Amino acid sequence: MSDIHFHALGTARARSGEDPLVPFLLSARSNPVTVSARDVRRLDSHRLQLLLVAEQQWLVDGADFKVTDMSPSFREGLERLGLDSAYFDKENPQ
Repeated sequence: MSDIHFHALGTARARSGEDPLVPFLLSARSNPVTVSARDVRRLDSHRLQLLLVAEQQWLVDGADFKVTDMSPSFREGLERLGLDSAYFDKENPQ
């Protein structure tokens, strides 16, 4: 069984350079992944798009992809960007 790869999102996406989420996802491909959103103060559309595309790719690959520890501002960002605040809750599958 593969080890779970863990990444904690920063408070906001870096405006210069590549978001650290990108190299993490590339290196963790096809392995179980947990992404913590506990420190997110602002969720922008770029970062959400990365998470949604990764979630679908992991589904195709048959590997677990979880977003955990969602801060209130992360959940507010989901709603602001058109998703239910519980979108990534595994107890409430979409």
